[in-house]
Amino acid sequence: MRARSVLHSGREPSPPNQHAIDAAWSFLRHAPFGVIAIGRDATVLAINPAASKLLGYGAEEVEGESIASILRAPRGESHVPPGACAAPEEAREVEVVTRSGDVLPVGLRLLPLESLDGSLQGTIALFQDLREQKALEEQWRRRDRLASLGALAAGVAHEIRNPLAGIGTSAQVMKRRLEVGDPRAQFIDLILEEVSRLDRIVTGLLQFARPAAPKLQRQSILPALEKALTLVHEVAVRQNVLLRVDRADSVPDVYVDLDQILQVILNVLMNALQALDQGGELTIEVGPVRKRLAERSRIGRRSGDRLGTSRQAPLLDLVEVRIKDNGPGIPAAVLARVFDPFYTTRTQGTGLGLSICQTIIREHGGLISIESVVGQGTSVLIDLPVEKRHGDRRGNPR
Repeated sequence: MRARSVLHSGREPSPPNQHAIDAAWSFLRHAPFGVIAIGRDATVLAINPAASKLLGYGAEEVEGESIASILRAPRGESHVPPGACAAPEEAREVEVVTRSGDVLPVGLRLLPLESLDGSLQGTIALFQDLREQKALEEQWRRRDRLASLGALAAGVAHEIRNPLAGIGTSAQVMKRRLEVGDPRAQFIDLILEEVSRLDRIVTGLLQFARPAAPKLQRQSILPALEKALTLVHEVAVRQNVLLRVDRADSVPDVYVDLDQILQVILNVLMNALQALDQGGELTIEVGPVRKRLAERSRIGRRSGDRLGTSRQAPLLDLVEVRIKDNGPGIPAAVLARVFDPFYTTRTQGTGLGLSICQTIIREHGGLISIESVVGQGTSVLIDLPVEKRHGDRRGNPR
């Protein structure tokens, strides 16, 4: 009550003691959000470490500099007007350009900068990185798209499969009735080829819409890798691609469905070989690692899956398969969409291969990710946990 009476007495508050100054300084130093103090002339008076880290500027570089060159929008204007902020403003979402040229979404709020006597000295800008929030919002949107797309795909696939089978059977009967050498046979062969292609697309639709639950057994993934390499060997020889395998001395067993893992590895290898159509080198590295998987999307492909609360991913013992090529690489705009269903840059592709691979690896409790640099090549990382995580995910999707 004593502090309350002082505040309402009309007397000026006492200057802060050293403990209060230390507390304020410690708060600014360790705050997880950016804080910049700006004078009336729109120059930077002080910047805290979080703001320096987010924007890429050191305190000694920006103090005395114009805020317009530090906290600037992509189009060049400043987010902080000159003068003093008279009253706290509502938080707003803006974009700022960092020192490296990256565009960063932040939540910005402007507050008055007051001296001890209450006079306005400028503005305090508080801002927080919104990239994680944006990623979570995108996950929600992706979940809605996938749910709608999955339901549509399953319905369309069933509607197509029956008449497709009828077309294929009828074409085969017609071909058998033709004389040997009849030129019309080539048109029937074309029909059968297209029916076969459509059937593969329908199969992919069903796999995407209703992924089969993996039958997990503790076993080595090396047999699946060896079989996949055997299957692609002739293609590699034909394309003059050198295959290299770098296997650790000891590779732990993992809980996997070997057929599904073979499907994933084979798909990735074939994608890499298609990128190396003019020859090159394809390296497969397999071994144990211990690391944190990237934050899981918390979005499953089954009706019972739900969005969980955010938490730091734990350190895990993993077996990592890294498949890297020295091909042309993938542009950033394409890389951001490689796991989107039906997105493909190939005229003959369905755009479902990597989407299905991602679903399979997630069902195993693992992660598949892609790193690429244009002109240098692409690496696909398949991380599978040594501990059995599939059962836990069924009861508590993460």
